[in-house]
Amino acid sequence: MSRSFAIALLAASVTTAGCGATRTTTRPAATLATPLTSATMTFITREDGKDADSAVTVQLLRNNAEIGAELRTDGTEFDDNTTSAPMSLALSAPFRIDDIDEGQLRVRLAPDGQDDWSFDLRMSMHFADGTVRTFVWNGIRLNNAAPERVLALAPARVF
Repeated sequence: MSRSFAIALLAASVTTAGCGATRTTTRPAATLATPLTSATMTFITREDGKDADSAVTVQLLRNNAEIGAELRTDGTEFDDNTTSAPMSLALSAPFRIDDIDEGQLRVRLAPDGQDDWSFDLRMSMHFADGTVRTFVWNGIRLNNAAPERVLALAPARVF
């Protein structure tokens, strides 16, 4: 009888302790799936400003080229050697914190006439868990011959 008691006790202890084979130490899915709640852009215009008649579109892209957020400005002049106020992007599709590594920013100038614009760009992204990510791109130049640039997010991340 003591032998069957020992077997029952061993079976019970193995069942309640678990084998540990299913435990993981990866980041929780909730952290990776943290959604973007807002994003702002700041343009630091250098020696060549943007004319008011030229439009600008900025699109935040996921790795599948889906637009997660967008900013359009038309009728706004960016004078030489000035810094714009932060401008909000309109969220259009889910963009999550784990989209940053493969994400891109498309900046497009629709010049009216012969516009030539040189600037630095700053973007701040705010996520639902309170995380803030800041990105910086320097020395961007857009004009009639080269009206669009696609910028990678990951190498521009400051913090």
